[in-house]
Amino acid sequence: MYIAGVPHPLPAGEQLLWEGAPAASAVARHVFRWRWVAAYFAVMLLAWGSTAGAAIAAGTFWPSLAVRLLLTGVVLAIVWGLAILIARTSWYAITNRRVVLRIGMVFPMSINIPFTILQSADLGAFPDGTGQLVLTLVPGQRIAYIALWPHCQVWRFNQPRPMLRGLTEPARIGALLATAVQAAGGTPVAADAAMPRVAVRVDGLDGGAMPHPAGI
Repeated sequence: MYIAGVPHPLPAGEQLLWEGAPAASAVARHVFRWRWVAAYFAVMLLAWGSTAGAAIAAGTFWPSLAVRLLLTGVVLAIVWGLAILIARTSWYAITNRRVVLRIGMVFPMSINIPFTILQSADLGAFPDGTGQLVLTLVPGQRIAYIALWPHCQVWRFNQPRPMLRGLTEPARIGALLATAVQAAGGTPVAADAAMPRVAVRVDGLDGGAMPHPAGI
């Protein structure tokens, strides 16, 4: 059995419970805040229009308005383009042993988070029905913020918290993860237990996979 986009099959005894991609619309709305961006440009256009008497008198109002509308369209197109690209290059999976984040717009990465280093998972839901899962790792475990973004909680640079974003069925996926962790023995593990490191692999370089330590 394989996880989509991961070239290696699951180890013996490991079962794939769920996999899916973030919704592009949810990424655009909750990561890039496209509605806030649109509102900002709308306010700027209204403010400019209220003081455009000189432009109207000079006959340059409509060309100036066209340029501003074009700029607004370009910015919103970039925002949506990035959201769609992130959605198409991201894949989440939950097995009976770990959470897998297949992410990376330029350099695809597979980030494996075993349940043994998962301290907690917080479910967040939005009014539009989408949601996200925020994962907290046990002390001593860390994945670099730059390796995770935007699949992490913002402004937490020292202790980044991985996130499964843009989930269209957040409650079901959260319940599935909770059941899987409980069935696997639960967390947290004892402080003196031998815990595996978070495995981060960068795929697609020279046709192979390169292992990296969790702290990159």
